[in-house]
Amino acid sequence: MRQNENINRRGFIKTTGGALAAGALCGPAAAVGNAAEDPRRVRPGGPDSLFHGFGWETLNPGYWQIKGGALRRRFHNYGDRARSTGFPFHYETHQINGGKMDVNYDPSLPTGILFRREWKLRGDWTLHASFTYRGSADVRRDGDAGDWQMYQPGYGLMGMAFGAKSLLEGYGKARNAMVVGWTDSGHFGFSGKGKNKAETVKAPMLKAGDVVKMSLTAKASGRSTRLTALFVGPDGKQLTLSREVGNRQAEGYVGIAARGLADFELNELNVDPGENQPLQIGQIDCLTCYPLGDSLKEVDGRWTVRFVALFASDGKEAQVRVSDSPDPKGGWGRVKPCGSGRIVNNRWRRNTATILVTLPENPATRTLYYTVWKDGKNVTADPRIGSDGTGPGTGLVGDVPTRGDYVGRLPQLRAPYKICGLSCHAINSGLQQRTEKGWKILGGGDDWQIRDQPTVEAYKHLEDYDFQVMCWEDDVWYMELVLYPPSTDDAYKVVTASICGPTSRWQMMRHWNVINPGDHDYGMDDVKGPEQIVIRLKDGLGQDRDYMRRNFQIVQHLISGDEQVDPLANPKKWRAWKMPNRDFTFAILDSRLWRSSQDTAMWDDEGWGHMRELYDRADPTRSLLGEEQFAWLQQLIRTDSSRLICLTGLNGMHTVWTGGQKYSKTDNDFDQRDRVAADYAGWVAAGSDRVIELLGSRDGVVTVYGDVHNGSILKNTDHGVIECSFGPIGRSGGRAVIKGFGPKMKDYDGRPLEVTALYHKEHTNPALQAHAGGAPFYWNFLEMEFDPRQSDPAIGLRIRNLVDGPAEPPRGGAPLETVASVTGRRSGSSLPKINTIANADVRVVSTEGAPLRGTRSGDDGSLPLTRLVGIPSGTKVIVTAFDGTQSRSHVVQTV
Repeated sequence: MRQNENINRRGFIKTTGGALAAGALCGPAAAVGNAAEDPRRVRPGGPDSLFHGFGWETLNPGYWQIKGGALRRRFHNYGDRARSTGFPFHYETHQINGGKMDVNYDPSLPTGILFRREWKLRGDWTLHASFTYRGSADVRRDGDAGDWQMYQPGYGLMGMAFGAKSLLEGYGKARNAMVVGWTDSGHFGFSGKGKNKAETVKAPMLKAGDVVKMSLTAKASGRSTRLTALFVGPDGKQLTLSREVGNRQAEGYVGIAARGLADFELNELNVDPGENQPLQIGQIDCLTCYPLGDSLKEVDGRWTVRFVALFASDGKEAQVRVSDSPDPKGGWGRVKPCGSGRIVNNRWRRNTATILVTLPENPATRTLYYTVWKDGKNVTADPRIGSDGTGPGTGLVGDVPTRGDYVGRLPQLRAPYKICGLSCHAINSGLQQRTEKGWKILGGGDDWQIRDQPTVEAYKHLEDYDFQVMCWEDDVWYMELVLYPPSTDDAYKVVTASICGPTSRWQMMRHWNVINPGDHDYGMDDVKGPEQIVIRLKDGLGQDRDYMRRNFQIVQHLISGDEQVDPLANPKKWRAWKMPNRDFTFAILDSRLWRSSQDTAMWDDEGWGHMRELYDRADPTRSLLGEEQFAWLQQLIRTDSSRLICLTGLNGMHTVWTGGQKYSKTDNDFDQRDRVAADYAGWVAAGSDRVIELLGSRDGVVTVYGDVHNGSILKNTDHGVIECSFGPIGRSGGRAVIKGFGPKMKDYDGRPLEVTALYHKEHTNPALQAHAGGAPFYWNFLEMEFDPRQSDPAIGLRIRNLVDGPAEPPRGGAPLETVASVTGRRSGSSLPKINTIANADVRVVSTEGAPLRGTRSGDDGSLPLTRLVGIPSGTKVIVTAFDGTQSRSHVVQTV
């Protein structure tokens, strides 16, 4: 949440908020990338760029730019007037502001800090800086309020920061960092922090073009440090101010600070480090380059797939080279590029490339490997990871089964298909570690760090599972959790902190990926329904429409590789990935953006306003997927020839989760206004019923989802539909279970369920037993295994803690090991035994042409047992086989 800061009577502003650190992006490692020749003398420069340059780190890259050969403040960003808020119905469910959302707010941005990555100072040291003041930036728009903080004298600031325990302090998150600098009310001095109050002296007002110098000297003695700040004005006159602080307050990272409309350039920053030595920093330019598995397709006999690459700095072209060996003969430089893409920097893209890659072989035949090249240079390796698989402070929180010089991998796509389900992947602070008394979460407080994993040994055994696909499902990067990013740069910073940390980057670049984002990933809690369209169309609704438009563009680009994205269109994200051998299909759905409105207070302002909730959550007209998406899913279920189908994106069709009184402010355990329950698909009861009935109309269908912060495996016994949830992998906050939850139960809407597993923050199994002392926190992923090679295709579903290996017992009570024949509703009939074209897609239609079922013939042309739900025995149907070149049809009677 943005922290608006209060101006004191001398015009200097207190810095407030919580700390962050750069563990995921910027700790010590084995290599130094683009480091200055002398780290003590920094003179920023180079061609104009929105990238602040290597050697710096910040939570707010949108505050900075290289312009005119200097490091300079930046203003006028796309989506820079966002606010910290959820959707309007939060105000009613949480009874905030009397239940009404205040649409008027102050979008003034807090202090932003740009740190030098290599200097974490303690003891005696001095920091020198030279600035050129460029005046006050003009950002005023029609309708701006004159009392906004950014328009008040004293809010504008340029200066130096020190004492940060994290390289990402700033933007209201400066828990430790203090600032010394000049404000545009004509004051110079120290910001306040803890017991140290803000202290300033009168300083000259500056005009555009004025050059000023500042220095800060630290002298440690015993348990305290004497800080002396010096300001040299454009006329050469000096101002001095001193204060005494505890040693720890003076120790930390140093950099430059900015706030408000004060426009300035940094001419130079010099460090006299005393006995301090520069940190060796592994800096990475290729933040990630991941293959989107659901884009894989065959075109004219060649297999193509889209890659999405994110880079830290500007460039022209990105290439991907693919080989059947991780160490090809003659080296990767002799491997020809298999695809290239232009590196784009525009209003909503920041140094990203979409690369259409033509693979040298069918990925079903063997594992392939790839490297990433930027403007002719191989940038695949991750210098943040040492040669031993560790890198203290880099975001790695324990040994990982890789070295920094790994190459990308495309695992062979053949049965059995193994998918890893991951959800709620927020960057986090505390760190879980092994102790003599078991697992314990340590950290937080002043040492709060950003890491892309929450525990030591996270994914230590991942390679042992032989996963082919990483399914990143809902709350993948939490666009607004750390801050509501006020620029395109800041938005990508949040994304990369989650999925481009050392461990996550390795996961994505060593597997095929499916990314299906949720509400937080779009930058606003509970984004769904027609409300999310309106808030992108209109201003004055309590959130910056450009902020939402920008985020929708970024998200669609990252999950699809689309080069152009309409910021106002409702994304049609549903898609199906059929494996090259055509025996398994992974379908991705969206149960948020196309559903009916959450509002159940129909006509409460006119007409029937005397009676509430006439439009019940279970109203039969309510839609979960929208007409077009449901029609697509219906066609898929009735025609797809794969013997097993897995769906993702239908988050919680069965109403087993609740928020209770905490979220509904009522005594009901599942109220119409229960914000948590309303967030999931089951809240649209009729829409969920239609989908459940459809999924039960054939065997071999499993639906999985994230977002609820719980791992679970259950089965609807009326329809034979298996539903699983997974996560969190970095967050907490598991949703509460409804009253009566257990191994055999009914959900809130009366659907009978068998619950195989529950892995919850409070419960270790469906019987709701508590966790044993010393057990690891319940961070988890879902191990999914689908094997259509058997006469009765096999399904394996297992909840795993992040630290578990595959030989350990699954979590949550028990795994579900089952077969296709016991899924779906009891059949009305089946196809008779027939022989047709071998290895062909087979579709069954009624004599009127209505699709009934898809299947696939074997090597000998025989058909597996094919159930036809709801079709009476003796019904004539038409069976058509097609192998890509020839077809054959049969008219048969069901048996």
